[in-house]
Amino acid sequence: MFMRLGAIEVLESAQKVCMKWRRICKNNTRMWRTIDMRNDGDLKALEYDLEIMCRHAVDLSRGELLDVNIEHFGTDQLLQYMNTEHRTL
Repeated sequence: MFMRLGAIEVLESAQKVCMKWRRICKNNTRMWRTIDMRNDGDLKALEYDLEIMCRHAVDLSRGELLDVNIEHFGTDQLLQYMNTEHRTL
């Protein structure tokens, strides 16, 4: 079920349902191998910081990250973080 959700939905909703779901989201590195956080909307209208969320998702991948989409919000600093922390990309 979690694989149908995007990274934003997992981080902002699914892992907050209960402790069991939080453990699943936190401990299942397979679900964080691909992180799609592209944003086609207005970044100023968002209630959360996509860069912080993306860093958290990258950390949850525990070095198994294979593909990431940070279209429309990615920064040089975020790319540097991914390169420094997770050399699998």
